[in-house]
Amino acid sequence: MMAAPLPRTLQDLPPRWAHFCLGIERFTASDLGVSPWATGVLVAFSGGLDSTALLLAALCLTARNGGWVRAAHLDHGLRPESGEDAQAVLKVCEAVGVPCVVRRVDVAALAAETGAGLEDAGREARLEFLREVRAEAGTDWILLGHHLDDLAEDVLLRLVRGTGWPGLSGMPGRDVGRRLLRPLLLTPKSALRDFLTDLSAPWREDASNQEPLFRRNRMRHAVLPLLLEENPAFLDSMARLWRMGRQDEEFWDAQVSAFFPVGVGGNLLLADATLEAAPPALRLRLYKRALDALGPGQALAETLFQLDDAWRENRLGCRFQFPGDKLAQVTREGLFFSKKS
Repeated sequence: MMAAPLPRTLQDLPPRWAHFCLGIERFTASDLGVSPWATGVLVAFSGGLDSTALLLAALCLTARNGGWVRAAHLDHGLRPESGEDAQAVLKVCEAVGVPCVVRRVDVAALAAETGAGLEDAGREARLEFLREVRAEAGTDWILLGHHLDDLAEDVLLRLVRGTGWPGLSGMPGRDVGRRLLRPLLLTPKSALRDFLTDLSAPWREDASNQEPLFRRNRMRHAVLPLLLEENPAFLDSMARLWRMGRQDEEFWDAQVSAFFPVGVGGNLLLADATLEAAPPALRLRLYKRALDALGPGQALAETLFQLDDAWRENRLGCRFQFPGDKLAQVTREGLFFSKKS
């Protein structure tokens, strides 16, 4: 039983938490370049700490700006208590008057069928579910509850994988193609916990978040605490890194777009004249853009460096294969990118 009515407007909040929600509104407008609160938004609602805080903040901000909220919950069927989570989600949504769609998917079966890991299968199932619900509900954006601690974990995971810059700065706050927003991305988890505790708002704890089988959990429980011990302001550093990464990403996107040629028939030629006019940092990004235009498959940085060496040394006929059956070849005209036939 909930101790007190949950807030639906900023006026229902203590001043501290009203300002907290207004800070989220400023973040979406300034850093994400979006003001979603005057439209319909779909909250991905697990019932956990972060998504519960997001749901309540979204309610208050849409009430202030004339928008509306829907919620969606996917039961992955991986834990015995997942059905209880779904019931708790519906109870909270009923308490605040938010319509909620709940669906159950056998993620373990999906993982076995596709050969994907449980995390990947669950993520893809969740995104597909959210896409469907957003289309049915007519909302403008899907809101995800990732917070600053999640961002720090993501940066560490990218560092381990060898991600380059600016991708190393972490997950995007906005994905226009998939209509995803992360309004809490620079908000620390501790602030979300204080927010819900002060409001006597309930949330569910997911036991799988403690499971050391998953690399993200090992980062969360073993690596991140050590970094915070060395530097208590480590999360602030991650927020600055993220902001620098977004600025650099915008700069390089503009530079690449100015140099990038129009593709013909799916094949792409980066002419010698174009490459000679570009500094090394830009050339590597041109190669990646050309490969990305050919379809899925993540190019490794080391192979991009090798490709650049081959072009600079004019090793005519030298070919490189990239994931996704993509090829790059040094020709007399420049670098030619194509799909393997």
